[in-house]
Amino acid sequence: MKDFLKDQLPFILFFYSQCTIIIGIAQLSTFITKAAMSTETIIYLFILPTFFLVAFLLYRYYKFREFYTTIRSNMGSTDDSWFPEPANRLLDNIKLYHDKQTAHYTEEINQLERQKQLEFHFMQQWVHQMKTPISVLHLIIQKEKLNLPEAFHHSVQEEIERLQRGLDLALYQSRLQKFDRDFHVQQISLKQVATEVIQEFKSSFIRNQVFPALAIDESYVVATDPKWLKFVLSQIVSNAIKYSKESSENITFTAAANEKVLQLNIQDTGCGIPSQDIQRVFDPFFTGLNGRTFRESTGMGLYLSKEICDALGHNLIIHSEQDKGTTVTIIFSHAKI
Repeated sequence: MKDFLKDQLPFILFFYSQCTIIIGIAQLSTFITKAAMSTETIIYLFILPTFFLVAFLLYRYYKFREFYTTIRSNMGSTDDSWFPEPANRLLDNIKLYHDKQTAHYTEEINQLERQKQLEFHFMQQWVHQMKTPISVLHLIIQKEKLNLPEAFHHSVQEEIERLQRGLDLALYQSRLQKFDRDFHVQQISLKQVATEVIQEFKSSFIRNQVFPALAIDESYVVATDPKWLKFVLSQIVSNAIKYSKESSENITFTAAANEKVLQLNIQDTGCGIPSQDIQRVFDPFFTGLNGRTFRESTGMGLYLSKEICDALGHNLIIHSEQDKGTTVTIIFSHAKI
């Protein structure tokens, strides 16, 4: 009703301005005829039209009431059937335009959804198809290990591992779009997950002469999805190895507990992150100075790690000093200590 009266305010003001003009003319007439108009008559001239005005406004509000009440009650709704029956030709034209626009945008959204779904399935299929030749290459390299120069073997092995990590990155990036359908929270041992990730990077540790130091209590249990958490840890460990300096020796895995909050710290003594880049390390496709100085980087690893941790209810934090090293901390709020 309040919105309706606001819309009718110009009409009400116009109505009473006309009443004032009529009364003014009547007063002028009485002045000319020398017969004064009584106060009761002036009040009557205001009250009588006001009665008809109120009746007219109530009638119009009854006709347009659904537009004022329905719009407010469906303000946040995505239902396109909320538009009430038009009360006049103007609103009928507006409804026709609304229905036409709704149908157009609905078709566009459906088309984009179908295209996105096709891209998702294509990416999933392509990654899995590429994993097969990579596995075959890995087996061939292992079989011919004794017949190949050690430097050549290490170089090919490193490139195969980079291909593997790149495919995993593409796979998890596409899966993240449907995260709610692709995760299962379990109670898992934090030390066991860290050990499995370290085992996956065993050859990379040896090749780069930097070694893991694991100091996590076996009793620490966290509620998370082991598959997604292993991907996050893999991205962190991969970066720690990639940006290690020649003088680096260890990548340390430690955990600390405090009142149902468990912190996993992965610390390296590598090149560190420049101060101007630290605020942007979680931005997609941001490589920073290190990404251009050392090896090719996609700038998506930490971005995806942050997105995954947020989706799992964990907190991912990075502290770093240039030329001193980096510490990545994952905070688990639901943990058994």
